[in-house]
Amino acid sequence: MRMAFELEEWGTFDGVGRGHGFKHGGRFYAILETRAGAYRGNHIHPHSQYTLLLSGRARYLEFDGERREAPLIRGRVVEVKAGVPHILVVEEDALTFEWWDGDFTAEDCAGIFEDITRGRIGPNG
Repeated sequence: MRMAFELEEWGTFDGVGRGHGFKHGGRFYAILETRAGAYRGNHIHPHSQYTLLLSGRARYLEFDGERREAPLIRGRVVEVKAGVPHILVVEEDALTFEWWDGDFTAEDCAGIFEDITRGRIGPNG
C-alpha cells in the first residue's frame, strides 16, 4: 500500500503567520506558525480538533456555557470538542500541528471572544 499526501500552503495570513495543510484518510491536517500577539480560530467546527504544540507558548479559550482556558503544553495534545466555540491565543511565536476528525470546516462565532480579538491580528484581519 502506497501512502501519499500533498502538502499545500493553507492558513497563511499576513501578520498572523504561515501555514500548510494536507488531507489524508478523510481528515485534514495543518502545520501552523502563529506570531506572538496574534490569534487563530474564533470559530466552531462540526468535527473535534486536536492541537499539538511543537514550540512557543499559546492557549485555547473555549466557550461551552462558560469560558474555559486550555493551555497548550509542548508534547501534549489538546482536544477541542466539535461544536465548541474556541480561539487560539499566542503569547510567544508558536508552531502547532493540528488535525480534525474530518475535513476542515469552520463557522464564525463572532461576539464571544471580542475582548480577546481586540488589539490582536487574526485570520480575518
